[in-house]
Amino acid sequence: MIPNNDNQSEQAQNINDLNLSYLLLAQSLIKQDKNAASFRLGLPESLMDLLKSLSVSQLIKLASTNQLICQLRINSEAIINCLTKDSRIDALQCVHTGIILSTDLLQGLSASDMTR
Repeated sequence: MIPNNDNQSEQAQNINDLNLSYLLLAQSLIKQDKNAASFRLGLPESLMDLLKSLSVSQLIKLASTNQLICQLRINSEAIINCLTKDSRIDALQCVHTGIILSTDLLQGLSASDMTR
């Protein structure tokens, strides 16, 4: 099925809206607590400094694309399946997800330290 122009236009607008929401949230997190933002966003300090300094018009310009600018940090089918399966301890789901994201972030930081 070939999508019509209205559907493509709506999808592009939804992506733009999501991008802008993400950028505004990221900027807000960075301004509130840079260390927590680094942990939550998984971004290097130099990029966080740049995002923090952008004006709203610059954020809008950056968000205006038909491609997502944020990235899913869970990149394994096995992990997604593990985190979404029914569990007797659903209250710990958020903790499990946080641990996995933290582990990936730490591995990324360790890898970047090794290339220096």
